[in-house]
Amino acid sequence: MGVPTTKTALRALLGAHGITPRRLRGQNFLVDRNLVAAILREARVQATDCVLEVGTGPGILTDGLARAAGCVVTCDVDAPLLAVAREARAWPPSVLFLAEDVLAGKHRLNPTVVGAWLGERDRRGLEALRVVANLPYAVATPFLANLLWAGLPARDALVLVQREAADRFVARPGTAAYGPMAVAVALFCRARVVRDVGPRVFWPEPKVSSALLALEFRDPAGAAALRARGLERLLAEAFLHRRKMLRSRIPAERLARAGVPGTARPEEVAPEAWVALLPPPT
Repeated sequence: MGVPTTKTALRALLGAHGITPRRLRGQNFLVDRNLVAAILREARVQATDCVLEVGTGPGILTDGLARAAGCVVTCDVDAPLLAVAREARAWPPSVLFLAEDVLAGKHRLNPTVVGAWLGERDRRGLEALRVVANLPYAVATPFLANLLWAGLPARDALVLVQREAADRFVARPGTAAYGPMAVAVALFCRARVVRDVGPRVFWPEPKVSSALLALEFRDPAGAAALRARGLERLLAEAFLHRRKMLRSRIPAERLARAGVPGTARPEEVAPEAWVALLPPPT
């Protein structure tokens, strides 16, 4: 036995266990060895890293991470699928499998997963907290949003996401894709789209294209502080009505203090100006 690295092998393995991929869970499994190798080269995972993988799937990326990282904490909400991955090979003790959803609701990471990630780093005396994952489409944006705002001391994330989601992360003011995620990324990260990824490297093949997105976190503590001051909430409420002028939602004195015209719409406001639009700290 071994971790499946072709569509034929993956179909046979899951079929033998009576498992069918679930589209509602965004289960498009990575089955391309060349892309896995490219992800690992880009990530440059080291023995001093504690890596979080969200969406274990059949374990092809887990296998590569296990050979390089000091520890891999990998979670999947699909317990039967996770069991198949655990049985696929003899895993080293540095790999921790969790049958858990990475989210504990829309606005919160699962404390069990986060606790295991932080705890394994500390217990093993490792240095960097990192994320490397083929993120299920259904959780990609809420997971990365919560990771950005939570204030965790993560170094970076290298993730496969839907191309449309990647565009929202790196969008500039004045574009249709510009929104709350783009503002947060611009304030707290260095972000880039590393490469586009077509459907053929997955099984089942999705109907959309994907992208490999790299995020380097700059100011976790600052993100958590601004979340506490209400920046995340302000952005969500403003972009819910993105065609409305800001004077309909934000007091004139705050607009004047930030130097933002009352006639401006949310998509026209630069990331730094959103911080200036917050009420003064009490």
